Amino acid sequence: MAFVKVLKQYLTEFMSTRLGESNILSTSSRVADDGKLYYQVEVNIKSYANTNELAVMPRLEWDRRYLSVFGVENNRLQTPESAFVEEENDLRQVMDACLISFCAR
Repeated sequence: MAFVKVLKQYLTEFMSTRLGESNILSTSSRVADDGKLYYQVEVNIKSYANTNELAVMPRLEWDRRYLSVFGVENNRLQTPESAFVEEENDLRQVMDACLISFCAR
């Protein structure tokens, strides 16, 4: 259920004053070469806005996929949904390479 908490946090941060929709696309965990446990979460969030407050159908303001790797340092990556197809392989390599190099206390 930690992933649901992450989704709620995203919604609070990005859509507090907007209409929107969100979906958890995938969740996974892994133990990296440093022996530490990391959680990977993929979330899609769409935000709708309209300059006309009386409009019935708001327009899509943005459509993003958030790729997050959670460890002690909470590394987070994001990319516009429209660019994700072109950048997916590179982003997934970065996700798999995330390691904690120091821990602030």
